Amino acid sequence: MKKQLHKVLLHTSCMLVMALLLLSGQVKAQVNQLSGTVTSAGKPVQFATVSIKQTKTTVASDADGKFEIKAAPGQVLVVTAVGYDAKEIAIQNETTLLITLTQTSSTMDEVVVVGYGTQRKKDLTGAVSNINIAETKKFSTSDISQLLQGRATGVAVNSDGQPGSVPSVRIRGFSTFGDAQPYYVVDGVPGASVRDFSPNDIETMTVLKDASAAAIYGAAAANGVIIITTKQGKKNTAMTANYNGYYGWDKVWQIEKVTDRVQYQTLNNESRVNAGKPLFAANDPSNPGYVSNINTDWQKQGLKTGMRQNHNIGLSGGGTNNTYNVSLDYFQNKGTYVGNGPDYTRYTARVNTTAEKGIFKVGESLSYTHSHENTLTFNDNILLGGIPPMIGSLVVAIPTMPVYDTANINGYGGSNSEFNGANSLNAIGINNIFKNSIDVDRTFANVFGELQLLKHSDQHLKFKTSLSYDKTVTRDIVWQPVFYLGKFFSSNTARLDDNSRVYTNASIENTLNYDKTFGKHSIEALAGQSYRYSSAILRYSHAEGFTVPYYPVLSNGQTTSAKGTEFYSALSSYFGRINYAYSDRYLLSVSIRRDGSSRFAPANKFGYFPAASVGWKISNEGFWNVPRTVVSSLKLRGSYGKLGNQQIADYQFQGTINSGVVYTFNGVRNTGGIQTQVASPDIKWEAKSVTNLGFDASFLSGHLDFSAEYYKAVSTDILVGITIPASVGFENLTPVVNAASLENKGFEFVATYHKNKGAFTYDISGNLSTVKNKVLALGGTNAPIYGVGSRTIVGGEVGEQYGFISEGLFQTQAEIDAHATQSGGAKLAPGDVKYKDISGPNGKPDGVVDEAYDRVRLGSSIPKLNYGFSFSAAYKKFDLAVFASGSAKFLINSRMYRDLHHSAGALNYSVDMLNRWTPTNTNTTIPRLNDDDVNNFKDSNRPGWLQDGSYLRINTVSVGYTLPENIIKGLTKSRFYATVQNLYTFQKYTGYNPDFTSGVFNPGFDFGSYPKPRTFMLGVQLVF
Repeated sequence: MKKQLHKVLLHTSCMLVMALLLLSGQVKAQVNQLSGTVTSAGKPVQFATVSIKQTKTTVASDADGKFEIKAAPGQVLVVTAVGYDAKEIAIQNETTLLITLTQTSSTMDEVVVVGYGTQRKKDLTGAVSNINIAETKKFSTSDISQLLQGRATGVAVNSDGQPGSVPSVRIRGFSTFGDAQPYYVVDGVPGASVRDFSPNDIETMTVLKDASAAAIYGAAAANGVIIITTKQGKKNTAMTANYNGYYGWDKVWQIEKVTDRVQYQTLNNESRVNAGKPLFAANDPSNPGYVSNINTDWQKQGLKTGMRQNHNIGLSGGGTNNTYNVSLDYFQNKGTYVGNGPDYTRYTARVNTTAEKGIFKVGESLSYTHSHENTLTFNDNILLGGIPPMIGSLVVAIPTMPVYDTANINGYGGSNSEFNGANSLNAIGINNIFKNSIDVDRTFANVFGELQLLKHSDQHLKFKTSLSYDKTVTRDIVWQPVFYLGKFFSSNTARLDDNSRVYTNASIENTLNYDKTFGKHSIEALAGQSYRYSSAILRYSHAEGFTVPYYPVLSNGQTTSAKGTEFYSALSSYFGRINYAYSDRYLLSVSIRRDGSSRFAPANKFGYFPAASVGWKISNEGFWNVPRTVVSSLKLRGSYGKLGNQQIADYQFQGTINSGVVYTFNGVRNTGGIQTQVASPDIKWEAKSVTNLGFDASFLSGHLDFSAEYYKAVSTDILVGITIPASVGFENLTPVVNAASLENKGFEFVATYHKNKGAFTYDISGNLSTVKNKVLALGGTNAPIYGVGSRTIVGGEVGEQYGFISEGLFQTQAEIDAHATQSGGAKLAPGDVKYKDISGPNGKPDGVVDEAYDRVRLGSSIPKLNYGFSFSAAYKKFDLAVFASGSAKFLINSRMYRDLHHSAGALNYSVDMLNRWTPTNTNTTIPRLNDDDVNNFKDSNRPGWLQDGSYLRINTVSVGYTLPENIIKGLTKSRFYATVQNLYTFQKYTGYNPDFTSGVFNPGFDFGSYPKPRTFMLGVQLVF
C-alpha cells in the first residue's frame, strides 16, 4: 500500500515538476504582439528600424510610422532612424506603444558612404563632404552633377542654361591639363558616368576630396571621387507608392541691350566715315536700297518661354529577407530658343532588389535610360567665319535683316556684306532649318553576392563580389538641307551626318571586410581586387546630294563616305585599408592601392597610391572639462597620401605610322611607311600628393556644427605638349610628355545650425572655400602656354588674363605724337585706346608698344572664393527652403561684350556705344568708331574688356504645404509646393552666366554661354 502510495506521490510529483517546467517554459517563451507608432515632432517617422536587442528580430515602420513586432516582457526594443537619436524601451506587459524620437542635433552622427563602406561622420579622418539630398530635390536639373554647386566645400561647378548641357566639375582647383572631371562611383560601380541618371533615384552623395578618403580608388582619384548610392527598399515594410511631379516655365530674364535700326545705322555710318569709306547701301539714307522698314529685335523674336516637367513613380518595400525599390522617371526640358532646339527628354527605369538566405545575400541595381536631345550645335564646315555660338549670333544680329523672307528658299531672311555691311547670321532661321539630335540608350547593371563568413557580437567577416556592365549607345544626327540665308551663309548641297558611338564599361570587384572589437580597441580591415574594361567604338557616316522631297537616309545621298575608330583599355587593381580606433579617442586609417593601366607603356604600367590619416577626439579625453552645452565634441584630424590620374587618351605612348606613302626609287614607284606622329614611350601616371589638416566641432548641445580644412595638393608629371623643331618632320610638333607641375592650396569652412524642437524648426548652413593655384613647371624650357587673352607661365596661375595696360583714350594728336609707337601707326587718332609702354629688349621702356615686351598679367581667371548658403524651415504644415551660391575674385573676358563693343565691322552694337568718343563727347571710356581699326580690340584691361566675375545667385526659393494625413483614404502624405529657380543673380558681369564652362588654358574666357532661365514651378509629392 505504501509502495503504491509512494508511486502515486512520485508520479504526481514528476507530473507537477514537468507541468511547472512546461509552464515555466511557456511563461519564458510567452511573447506579446506589440503594435506601435514612431513619431517625431507630432509627425510619423517612416522607415524607422525597430529591433529586439541582442536578437535578429527586426521590422520597419511604414509611411504612417506604424509597426508590429513580437516581444516578451523584459526584452528591450531598440528604435533607430536616420537623422534621429536612437531610443531603447524596456517591454513590460503593454500591447501598444507610442514612441517619440528626437531629431539628431548634430550632423556628426550621420552615417557617410565612403569608398567600399560606410563610416560615422564623427569617425572620419579624411576630407569628406556629404550632400543633403533632401534639399537638392527642390532644384530642377537634368544632370546630377549640377546638384553639387554651392553644397560642398572645394567643389566648383560651371554650367550654362542649355537643356541637356553637361556641367564642368572641379574639386580643389586645377590639377591637370587634361580631363579634370571627378571619378564617379554609382552603387559601387567604378568610373560610371552620371549623365543619364535621374536625380530622383539618388539616396546619398558623398565627395571624397583628400588622399586619405580617395586613395582607395588610386589611379582614378586625382580629380576627386564622388560616390552615389540609389534608393533601396527597407525590410519588413509594406509596399509604399510615391509620386513626385512638377511642371515649370522657363524665361530668359537677362536681355542684352543692343541698338535698334536707327541707332545701328548711325553708328555704322560713323564708323565708315571715320575710316574714309562709303556707306553701305542698307544704311545710306540717300541710297535707293536704304532699309527703313525693318527693325528686328532679335532677342524678342528668338527667345521664347520654355517649359520643364518631371514625373516620378516609385514603389518600395521589403519582407523579412528581401527588399525592393522600383522607379519610373520622365523628364522633359524644352528650351527658350525658337526653333528645333535646344530641348532634352529622358526616360528612366530602375529596379533595385536584395534577398537574403542564412549567410548569403544577393542583390542587383538595374537601370535603363533613353534620352533625346536637340542641340544648338552646328558644323563649322558649313557655317564659316569663326562666328559665335548661336546665342551670340542672335544677340549681335543686325536689326536691318528680316527674320523671314519668302523670296529665299527656306523662307528666312539673310544678309550680305556688300549691301548690309555684315554677313549676319539669321540664327532663328538656322535653328529651324538645321536638325541636330542626339539619341542615347544606356543599360546599367550591377549584381552582387555576399557571404557572411563570420558573425559574432564582437567580430564579423564578409566576402562580397560585384559584377557590373554599363553600355551606352549614342546616335548623332546632323541634317542640313539646301538653304540660303545670304551669300555667305548658304549651301546648294544637302548634307547628312549619321554617326554612332558605343561605350562599354565592365568590371568585377571582390572585397573581404573584417571588423573586430576587443576591449577599447576596434579594427576594420578591407582587402580587395578590381578589374575594369572599357571600349569606345566610333563610327562616322556622311552623305551629300539629296534631292527634293528630302528623305534623309544615308543611302539616298548621291555620294557617301564613312570612317571609324576603336579604343580599348583596361585597369587592374589591388587595394587594402585598415581603420583602427582606441577608446573612441584615437583614430588611424591607412590604405594603399596598386593599379595597372593599359594606357601606359609596360615599363610604367603600374603605380602605387598610399595614404594615411589620424584623428583625435579630444573632447572624449578625461581632462576635457568643457561643458557639453558649450562644446559638444571636438575632433582634430590630418592626412597625407598620393593619388593618380590615368584619364588620358589611349595609345599616347605609341607613335603613328602612315603605311601608304609612295616613294620612287630608280624610276620605280614603291609603297612604304613613315612615322608621322611622334610619341613619348615614357608616358606615366600623373601623380598628386595631398596634405590635409582639419577639425570637426559641435557646439551648443549639438545645435551648431563647424568644420574647417587646410589643404595643399601638388600635382606632378602632368602631361603637357612640348614644342619640337619642325625640321624633325613629324605632323605633331607638340608631343605630350610628363613634364608639368601644379600646386593648389586653400581653406574650407562649413557651419550648420539646427533648431529641431518646437513648432518652428529650421536649419541654416553656410560654406566657404578658397583656392590658390600656382604653376610650378611646364617642362622643357618652361615656355608659356597661351590661350584666348590668357597665359600660363611658371610662377603664375593657370590661364591668367594677359594683355596690354590701358592708359585711357588719346584726346589730341599731340598726345599721340608724344606717346610710344603702337598698333595703328599713322591711322591712330584721338579717341583710340592708349597702351602703356612697359619694357623693351633692354628691360626698359623703348618707345614701342608691342606684344613681345609690353603685355603683362592682368588678373586671375580662377575664382579665389566659392560659397554657398541654405536655409530651410518648417512651421506646422508649411515649409520653406532658400538656397544661394556664388564665387568671387576673378576676371572674365567676354566674347559677347567685345563683339557688341567693336570699333570696326558691321555687326550690331551695345547701346553703350552711343556713348563712344567723338570730338564733342570726350569724357568717356569707350573708344571712337573706325572701320579700319587695328588697335582698340587688343587684349587689355581697358574698361569692360575684363570684368569682375563675382556673383551671388539665388538658386532656389521653395514654399510647400503638407495636407492633413489620410485626407483621402490610402493617401498617407500629400505635399504641394511652388518653387522659383534662378530667381536673381547679383553680379557685375554684363554677360549671362559668370559660372560658364571654358577651356583649361583660358578659364576666364566666356565664348558665349547659354543664359540660365528663371524658372517657376508647381509640384506635388504623394505617398500611398
